[in-house]
Amino acid sequence: MPNRKTIMFNKLYMKSHSGSRLWKLLYSIYTQYVLGCDIKCDTIIGEGFEIFHSAHGSVVSPTTIIGRNVSLRQNTTIGAKGFNGAEKSPVIEDNVTIGPNACIIGNITIGHHSVIGAGAVVVKDVPPYAVVAGNPAKVIKMLNNIIGVGGGSKTLIFSYNTVA
Repeated sequence: MPNRKTIMFNKLYMKSHSGSRLWKLLYSIYTQYVLGCDIKCDTIIGEGFEIFHSAHGSVVSPTTIIGRNVSLRQNTTIGAKGFNGAEKSPVIEDNVTIGPNACIIGNITIGHHSVIGAGAVVVKDVPPYAVVAGNPAKVIKMLNNIIGVGGGSKTLIFSYNTVA
């Protein structure tokens, strides 16, 4: 169940794409002054985006692409390597969890169903179903997806293998 700040963020994000300058202004005020983060309305964000602890102190480049059901925690930086805009920003695929104080930099892809550990500095591609941590970030576990059938609906269950 998303928290109230997440619900408000997603509503304002959707409204800011209606073309109205008023909604863009309200979105900007909400993200910068209420949440204390810098996530521009130009950033492409999929449905189900969830923020924890207001994503306070987080900065996301406007050229970053964020997939569906991504969760973001506080003090996270996601953006390009360069300062002149020549570098591309990361692509974060669906169902990714990003821990606090993570730094995701450069023209990289974070694979679906991945977990970025707290304080990780990610400068290389992350494969799907990977758990990464450290500086520089390294794969510490691989999540194995097992599709089970329970009560007529599909359930996604994760197990993991430790990577040496």
